Amino acid sequence: MRKRQIIRESDYKKLPKRVTDNYDVTFKVLTKEYFERRATFFYMKGKKYLGDQYSHYDYPKEMLLKLTGIHLWNSRYRDWLIKYNDEGEITIKASLRQPESRIGLAVFRKKE
Repeated sequence: MRKRQIIRESDYKKLPKRVTDNYDVTFKVLTKEYFERRATFFYMKGKKYLGDQYSHYDYPKEMLLKLTGIHLWNSRYRDWLIKYNDEGEITIKASLRQPESRIGLAVFRKKE
């Protein structure tokens, strides 16, 4: 069984031991290019409702909040500053004077 969540890279690096003991966790940084591909994929498959979720890739915060089936690791992310950096990666920070952290998709697979 696997679970997917959107998580900051800094939170991923500090996952509690109980999580890493029970799950194999992978992390992939989310990029603008990734969301453009996802929107095109779902539109070509005829799944307009899913394509519409990804089509807001120019507005990363709104897009992340509209995604269904993928939850935020921390619900406070909704209120934080989310934007693209120069490399096209989504970054997040709690306030203006806080450091930025890349945001990505963590996949948790239960260890056997």
